[in-house]
Amino acid sequence: MSIDGHTRIYGLIGFPVSHTRSPAMLNAAFDTLGMNAVYIPFEVHPGRLADALKGLAALGAKGFNVTVPHKRAVMDYCDSVSEEAAVIGAVNTVLVDGDKLRGENTDGRGFVRALELDMGFEFEGKTVFIMGAGGAGRAVGVMSAIRGAQGVRVADIDRGRAVDLADTINSKLRPGICRVVEPGVGELRTALEDVHLFVDATPLGLKPGDDASIDVAWINPGALVYDLVYNPPVTGLVSAARAAGMRAENGLGMLLHQGAIAFELWTGEEAPIEVMKGALGKALRPA
Repeated sequence: MSIDGHTRIYGLIGFPVSHTRSPAMLNAAFDTLGMNAVYIPFEVHPGRLADALKGLAALGAKGFNVTVPHKRAVMDYCDSVSEEAAVIGAVNTVLVDGDKLRGENTDGRGFVRALELDMGFEFEGKTVFIMGAGGAGRAVGVMSAIRGAQGVRVADIDRGRAVDLADTINSKLRPGICRVVEPGVGELRTALEDVHLFVDATPLGLKPGDDASIDVAWINPGALVYDLVYNPPVTGLVSAARAAGMRAENGLGMLLHQGAIAFELWTGEEAPIEVMKGALGKALRPA
């Protein structure tokens, strides 16, 4: 990588960002295609978000990703927001045109690509259960409905977030297909008996020793289990589900594909998926 006065700047804003592996895959993509561009993580305290956005635009950044805790707050500073991002209620990718910011959401499309292209899962007519209704959970729920799921069920310890997601899907997409499941044992067990896909969109699993968010014995044994956490690669949920003979994967595919979609939005070029996947795998290997 050679940096000079013509180098285009892309990046990631979040708090914290020390754990991110996105620079590895995006910089590998730029290098492979011979682009004079660099992707840099920027740690932005929530109280400095407005300053950071003005600074990025002033410095000539061409685009950036957005991660927690800024995915919803950044919408207030975007000059335009895609219809998809507006329905999801979160922006994770921003395109910069001068001092104008355009918000997009690639999380949902990245999730769909990971499930459909990499794992052969078809949403049409299926029932999807989502544990966690934060920014990522909202993207999963909205895109599941768009792709034709017959039912979407959502649970969250913050019931208000679950209700908000269900109301969004039912009012803006397909009436009546999403319902809130209370996090009590009885209702959870009943709601999980016939699901085709269980998605964990909670932070559980990020720390070594974290338990699974759910007892996998409650989940339909024929269901696919998908944990959005990708580091560590085998979370408590993935380990327990595999031990029970279920197909279970981490969220690395979603990370890969949402990054590839962002790359394509920023550059207009087809993302070198295999190169990006290889760079991610290398970045996640223990030193």
